[in-house]
Amino acid sequence: AIPSIPASVIEPFLSQPLVVDQDGLAQAPYLLGTSDNRVVLSAGNTVYVGNMPYDLGKAWQIFRTGKALKDPDQNYQVIGYEAEYLGNASVKVFDEISTAVITHSTQEILKGDRLVPAPGLIFNNYAPHAPDTFINGRIMSVYGGVTEIGKGSIVTLNRGMLDGLEMGHVLAVYRRSQTRMPDGKMIELPDERTGLVFVFRVFEQVSYALVVQSVSAIKILDAVKTPIN
Repeated sequence: AIPSIPASVIEPFLSQPLVVDQDGLAQAPYLLGTSDNRVVLSAGNTVYVGNMPYDLGKAWQIFRTGKALKDPDQNYQVIGYEAEYLGNASVKVFDEISTAVITHSTQEILKGDRLVPAPGLIFNNYAPHAPDTFINGRIMSVYGGVTEIGKGSIVTLNRGMLDGLEMGHVLAVYRRSQTRMPDGKMIELPDERTGLVFVFRVFEQVSYALVVQSVSAIKILDAVKTPIN
């Protein structure tokens, strides 16, 4: 059994991964720049924003459309685009051209980057539980530009709401491997369980999960399944 996941472990990631469709953030408010024509923006800068609605509050997150998410079980068909989280902004003046202050930045922010309303997520210590149905998916990628996967890593899964996944689900990670027989034929070896992941953000066809246990190396394309025990 896995203990409850403390809020402090997961909160920094709760609202950051964002999956968008092909049109992505095209209609979202966008950064026009600063009064001094600064190229690179960061926390503390006052910025001008276009297309800002008046009725969605003052708290916003800043994103840039990033890599395509390709499903290895569907011939690498694109099932969404990962929007890259860049920071937070607070709107000070709503107008035809609104004024905001960047309150937090994780990397360089540029003119043209898009804004999305900050979700009011509250995360209490969550009791992890296995899905009621059998889930069989794969790890598509690692979030945040890292390549190694271990305890504490955030991974992208090719299963989502449409498959019955929800926040709090725990899946077991299995390594798939093959070996060559003496006659040269390749055979599949039994799946080897290598860890557990905790699902914390779910979209239609994609989910994000935190690796909470890793007994040996976890790799992209490893299987994620409903735990058997």
